[in-house]
Amino acid sequence: MANITTSRCFKSLLLTLVSMTIGTTFFNVKSAQSNPIDSEETKVYADKVIDYRRGDSNNWDKFSGKADNSSRWQVYDPESALGAPNWTSEMTSQGDLEQWDKEIGTSLGKEGSLTVEFTNKALTGSGDEKVDLWIYEIGGVVETVDVEISPDNEIWYSIGRADRKNKQNDTGVGIDIDSYLSIASETLFPFVRVTDTGRNKYNNFKSGSDIDAIEAIYNSPIEITSSVFSSNLVVSESVPEPSSIIGLLSLGIVAISRLIKPLQKSDSEKTV
Repeated sequence: MANITTSRCFKSLLLTLVSMTIGTTFFNVKSAQSNPIDSEETKVYADKVIDYRRGDSNNWDKFSGKADNSSRWQVYDPESALGAPNWTSEMTSQGDLEQWDKEIGTSLGKEGSLTVEFTNKALTGSGDEKVDLWIYEIGGVVETVDVEISPDNEIWYSIGRADRKNKQNDTGVGIDIDSYLSIASETLFPFVRVTDTGRNKYNNFKSGSDIDAIEAIYNSPIEITSSVFSSNLVVSESVPEPSSIIGLLSLGIVAISRLIKPLQKSDSEKTV
């Protein structure tokens, strides 16, 4: 009788594990899919500076005092462009708040550039006409940047020019990367580079385009794996194929059923 009880417990445990595996697998597949992020807490912003090349200005010192003599107005720290945006149109000479400083954004200067990385979730295409990338260009003067994206910081793809159009627009400008790249929805782009076009205003130390933040509206998790035989790191999309999942689950169920049958036979023999 003890053996019968043990085998039944074993069968119950196996079936429970199968159920948990199926539930967990399908939950993980769903959560790993590329999706636009809506809530402020889970939005994905660039979180690492790869390169910053400050361009020129016609007058670095011009602004109610000399910029180089006041650290507040040295708006050349690229780290200020990381994380969530915090500029508002009220931070201009016509607004109710003090003018924005180095804590808010980064000035590129004439033809200057900023390269950033998304380290946890990377930019990818939505596969349709939805906006995938958002550039938070800020300031009282509307200025433009050329935008490029890369899967590896070596091969770069141009995805057009970001133009805020209206200086009262606090939210920057969005780009649909699918309209430029046919591979967009099948590729992860952890790297984004914005470059001042050289056609903006360069009359003071807030020279050229000013960047507050860069957001990957449509994104997907980055999986970093290492080979036992190589130290190279590979960036890949961690979304398993549904057909592979179904096949593995089917094999698991068949294997478990074959384990259970001998136990059932053993039980029946012992009860005779």
